Amino acid sequence: MGMNMTILQITATKKPPYRTKMGIRSSWLADMGFVYGAPVRAIPLTDGFILALQDEHNQHSGKLIHVGLDGTKLALTLNFAKNFSVTGLTAGDFLAARYEYGVITARKLPPAQKYYVVGSQNYGPFLRLCGAWLNDAGFLPDTIAMVAVQPGCLTLRLCNDPAASYAEIVKFARAHRYQVLQAQRNQNITIMDLDGYTLSHAGFDTGNIIGIHYKHGRITLFKPDLQKLGF
Repeated sequence: MGMNMTILQITATKKPPYRTKMGIRSSWLADMGFVYGAPVRAIPLTDGFILALQDEHNQHSGKLIHVGLDGTKLALTLNFAKNFSVTGLTAGDFLAARYEYGVITARKLPPAQKYYVVGSQNYGPFLRLCGAWLNDAGFLPDTIAMVAVQPGCLTLRLCNDPAASYAEIVKFARAHRYQVLQAQRNQNITIMDLDGYTLSHAGFDTGNIIGIHYKHGRITLFKPDLQKLGF
């Protein structure tokens, strides 16, 4: 069975006793052998950890946890406490997690405000940016962004000229080798869809982990170097 990637995040409890934790709630847990009640060994790494189904080789390693349920979905929760601490991880950190049968390996990602995994659509890469953070960055529904494409990087800049017609915007974009992208509304959620043409020209492919930095009027997408993280 092949390997896949997902994004995890370290969170903090809102009520005392305050502690940091990481949770996985996904249907793929069962596919990877993490069925309800299964014993799992959590083994700390620098800037990360391994979650492995318990067997005769690791039954005395790390911290013992079990696969549980969150509502009707399988859930795996790791609490960071005195009996399990990892150097370099704090609340808010994002981690890249590679999962294969019986093993989940997580490593801390470089700082970013958001992380996504590139999906697929029409046999090519596809990424939907969505959420209130787009509004916070000024990319409201119907606003238009200029997209600059570079190897390993996409930069979206808000078009701030309300007097410009769409034809003028397209002409400007072509002259400067930009692409044009419009924010949309989908069930009261702001979305921006990046298709295979745009993603492929930046070197982004299905399954890639993409980080995002944003401020008002600008969004930058980058691909972290997973080899440096040990993947």
